[in-house]
Amino acid sequence: MENSHPIVEMRNITKTFGSTRALRGVDFTVMRGEVHALVGRNGAGKSTLVSALSGFTSADTGAIRISDTRFEATGQNYAALIRDDIAHVQQTPRLFDHLTVAENLFIENPLIRKKFGVISHKSMLARATALLNEWNIDIRANAHAGELDAGTRQLLEIIKALSRGVPVMILDEPTAALSNAEKRVLFEHVKTLKNAGISFVYISHHLDEVFEVADIVTIMRDGQVVKAREPVGTLDVETIANLMMGEETVRSAREDHTDKSAPILLQAKGLRVNKFATADIDFEVRRGEIVALAGPVGSGKEDLAMILAGQKKPQSGQVTSPRGTLPTIGFVPTDRHASGYVGILGVRENVSVGGLDILSGPLGFIKGRKEADLVAQLARLTNVISSSLEQPVSQLSGGNQQKVVFARSLCRSPDVIVALSPTRGVDVGAKEQLYALLRDLASKGLGVVVVSDEEDEIEQLANRVTIVFGGKIVDELVGDYSIKDLILHMEGVA
Repeated sequence: MENSHPIVEMRNITKTFGSTRALRGVDFTVMRGEVHALVGRNGAGKSTLVSALSGFTSADTGAIRISDTRFEATGQNYAALIRDDIAHVQQTPRLFDHLTVAENLFIENPLIRKKFGVISHKSMLARATALLNEWNIDIRANAHAGELDAGTRQLLEIIKALSRGVPVMILDEPTAALSNAEKRVLFEHVKTLKNAGISFVYISHHLDEVFEVADIVTIMRDGQVVKAREPVGTLDVETIANLMMGEETVRSAREDHTDKSAPILLQAKGLRVNKFATADIDFEVRRGEIVALAGPVGSGKEDLAMILAGQKKPQSGQVTSPRGTLPTIGFVPTDRHASGYVGILGVRENVSVGGLDILSGPLGFIKGRKEADLVAQLARLTNVISSSLEQPVSQLSGGNQQKVVFARSLCRSPDVIVALSPTRGVDVGAKEQLYALLRDLASKGLGVVVVSDEEDEIEQLANRVTIVFGGKIVDELVGDYSIKDLILHMEGVA
């Protein structure tokens, strides 16, 4: 229920990066004990707004109040002023890989300090273990953070922020790397803390999450608010999508370009994807088809995709091609922030690194004209929007960063594309553009393998769905299936 006393008030907030006006006089209010969803397409300004709220990025002008702390923004750093009032979990976990889980959780928490500021390692380990048990995370408190998978790292970042006991929490795309089970745990903790009076600003491209966890929705477009503090019960997915885009959003449908008469492009025979697998996998990819690998997190679908892409060795078996030589593979990794691009490099360098062998001369030097022509062509194909091809990729929106990763994967004119979580962390508009790109590649005869945890994404893209569980193929859907069919088969009840 909405409380009559705001905990956050932002008035006439502006922020400019170079010639780009990211925020244009934005007003934003959060009440005590509410979950306030902030939505908008990539580049709408929502991440800039919450960064200005937390002090991670200083606003140029405007008035800000959080709890009892008030100040005028002047472009100067004010993060220290509000450190005890707000915590910000960003899209990319900021953990220290060489420190333990416990050390990361309590690195800035005074609860584990004794007299004169000395750290109590015994208390730290005990508190960390209790938190891990509370969140049902099966890892050791003294394990190194660098050994953890993306989902666990994201949860640790959230737990670290929540354990600080601040009255306002910002969660920016908190579920991007989480399994469905991990999402359920997070949502339950958010609801519990909300009932205790903690306020949340929640950003997500998954609109179903907004309806599940949020009380109030504010929608942004082009650095401005287009719908402020709307109760979630008065909205639907189509209305939100249209307000985000500024036009009616049409949900595209899958297309089938499979050439069943053409030779198989890629074939797996007798694969054991990991040491826990109990059965062999036989799998093939044909020209023009889009095949999705589906199943729960840890089912082996990611392992199978990585093996097909040549990124991982199978426990046993082999990947072959009836044509003799293996096809050229384009690879889109699960986490673009970790392994998809180098943020300080520009679009040109990030794309061309995928084809240095074909862009270099006999002495190893890059052929500048050939590189410029190829990168420009791939940037147009993938619809990368940037100020120039030299703009650092870290300055692009999430959707354009993902398009750069796709462009890199196409640099060597592959026969097969393997894309893991191809639209993770991108808005509805960028999703449709990437779906169109994958369908276009299939229409040109490429084989496409997609790994996704989103049923609607699979249903929009895949002509064939291979369901993996326990490291083996347990079911398959081909042709004209519905999302209900997909869910029933994934749950093993069809």
